[in-house]
Amino acid sequence: MSGKRRTEKGVKKGFSLMDWMRLTQHTKDLAGRKGRSLRAITIEEVQQHTSEYDVWTVYEGRVYNLTPYLHYHPGGLQILLGRGVAGSDCTELFKKYHKWVNGHAMLQKCELGWILTNPELVIPEESNGDTQSDDDTRSSTGEEKENTTTRL
Repeated sequence: MSGKRRTEKGVKKGFSLMDWMRLTQHTKDLAGRKGRSLRAITIEEVQQHTSEYDVWTVYEGRVYNLTPYLHYHPGGLQILLGRGVAGSDCTELFKKYHKWVNGHAMLQKCELGWILTNPELVIPEESNGDTQSDDDTRSSTGEEKENTTTRL
């Protein structure tokens, strides 16, 4: 056999992939959202969660709380804490080593929301959804445009 041989750190008894799948089937809030909806999250907020007791990551634009999964990772938790996963976008690294794995399905119960790429486009939660200003109803020449926007 040529090439590098894969070495796994292994997991403790009770922390196999099957144990993880069983846990996700019987636990509703692995993400720790406490009933709150999925939400937009900035990369700056993700970067604040990098400890063994509080780990967030981004995978393909979705934000996940990896804390409950750390000890189930077959390569050991140090890989998740020290190689560009904790507090950052792990998409490229994940696809490099796990291209056959459906990460979204595996971490579905750990999902917190989506990564916010343009914070200026966020509608404040206090808004009633009516974000069209008076300036939006005028053309570039200053003439009144027909309002075709449906307001809630």
